[in-house]
Amino acid sequence: MAAADEMTERILYRLSLDTQARSLAERLLTRFRKMVGDLPASAEHHHSGPGGLYQHSLEVGLRALEEFEGNMIMERKPDGSVDSFRSARNRPRWQYASFISALCHDLGKLFEMDVQAADQTWCPLDLPYADFVGRTRKPITVSWRPEREHGAHAGLSSLVVAHLMTGEDVKYMGLSRLLYATETLSASHSRTHGNPLARMVSMADQASVEQAQPSVAANPDSKVALFIRTLQDLMNSGEMGINIPGGQVYVADGRTAIVVPIAVSLARDRLQTRKIVLPPNVHLYNMLRNARLVEADDAGRCVRKIKVPGKQGTVSLSALIFPTEKVVPKPLLPTLPPIQFEIQPDSESEAVEEE
Repeated sequence: MAAADEMTERILYRLSLDTQARSLAERLLTRFRKMVGDLPASAEHHHSGPGGLYQHSLEVGLRALEEFEGNMIMERKPDGSVDSFRSARNRPRWQYASFISALCHDLGKLFEMDVQAADQTWCPLDLPYADFVGRTRKPITVSWRPEREHGAHAGLSSLVVAHLMTGEDVKYMGLSRLLYATETLSASHSRTHGNPLARMVSMADQASVEQAQPSVAANPDSKVALFIRTLQDLMNSGEMGINIPGGQVYVADGRTAIVVPIAVSLARDRLQTRKIVLPPNVHLYNMLRNARLVEADDAGRCVRKIKVPGKQGTVSLSALIFPTEKVVPKPLLPTLPPIQFEIQPDSESEAVEEE
């Protein structure tokens, strides 16, 4: 909470050029805190502990405000020319719209959680989470709905924002900025962001995730660490072939290609014998990327196309590219036959994250 309080003060300071914006933001943050309470931001990815959604949202809101400092959203006259006067006058309103979009970008996740208190189920459209907890006065259980889809929560965020904003917020921003903020909430998790504000929020979101993920991966009980150790166990036991035709691992020049999805399936099966369930592949790949354990292309995809020698010529495979020292047991390295693999250029790679 001390870190959250510090971020709140920094947010309000960024908005203090307009006293009305600061006052509105202060009240909005109070309502936001009641809405999300101590709920997590993800199941096993980033900010998955108690209060994770609140902390992550503050981080994204603050980073978006910091990014906004160096930008100006230009308004235009009916003839299409830039209206410098209105752009400068409405800058605090654009700043406030940016903050709301960033703070509330993950609120749709509230629909992906199953929050129960005895026979009662919470819905964010009925009342804030804090009020639900206060009224029920019974133990709360929180689980993630199995039917949730990756990134789908972005389209649901606006439903909750409507219960957070007041007429004062709408009047201050104005209709054009309200529409822009609403569009941003839906577009902030897509690969083709619809407007500059959505790109700003997306960058702030990614920065917050990347800041959290290394510490998650460093935990010896994290799913990332368990996955890496399982790969190493499979290599040590010979269940994963290394630098051989038809193998699952290729090591060359300090880089290691782990063939997917077969290598992930092998690790998943091994861990299931210990009743440990890995997240879906796309989530696992993102966790590895955010922990800076695998390489990614310019579009952020970490599943790459590689070419390796096969029994009857060159073979094209999908793989994750690790630094060798992060994934291959050191005693194995001197025993490996030499081999080379080629990573295809980004323009030739396919979007195979779902494998």
